[in-house]
Amino acid sequence: MRNFTKIIVATMMLVFANMAFAASSAPANTPAPAPQAERQLIIEMINKYTQSVNSGDVHPELINDLWEHSPDVSNINIRGHQKGFDDIRKNFYPPIFRVLKDRNLRMTTTPREPAIYFFDNTAVVEFYWLLNATLIEGNKPVEMAGRETHVYRKADGQWKLVHLHYSGMPVAGF
Repeated sequence: MRNFTKIIVATMMLVFANMAFAASSAPANTPAPAPQAERQLIIEMINKYTQSVNSGDVHPELINDLWEHSPDVSNINIRGHQKGFDDIRKNFYPPIFRVLKDRNLRMTTTPREPAIYFFDNTAVVEFYWLLNATLIEGNKPVEMAGRETHVYRKADGQWKLVHLHYSGMPVAGF
């Protein structure tokens, strides 16, 4: 009976030690705290994205510098789904440039407030946006608002956009 009690006590100690260890260590997929310098680099990438929409027709280098040049990058938006850098460059930006002028896309959250989550060499960003522009045909002002998620990957010390998904604001009543 004594040996049985020792086995039970030893088992309980192992269980409690394992529980304590599990509680003290974060799971592998938990976002790491972001150093302020890395957060600032991601905010600069978001600003580069808004500049690419606002003036990428005049400064195509903004688009080239923003995106990873890979067939694996993607963009899901209200007009469709582009896959690969060439598809994004040819089919996401030009329709915007053909229809809208005087574009002013910007984050509506403050630069300190976009949600930014870091996972090793990957950053996921959520923010709200506002776009004011003028329709080229008819010279009519337009305003659009929405939400956006970006995924950035860091390679060779540089962050690049690898996925973008945007949508309009939530619809009330659902």
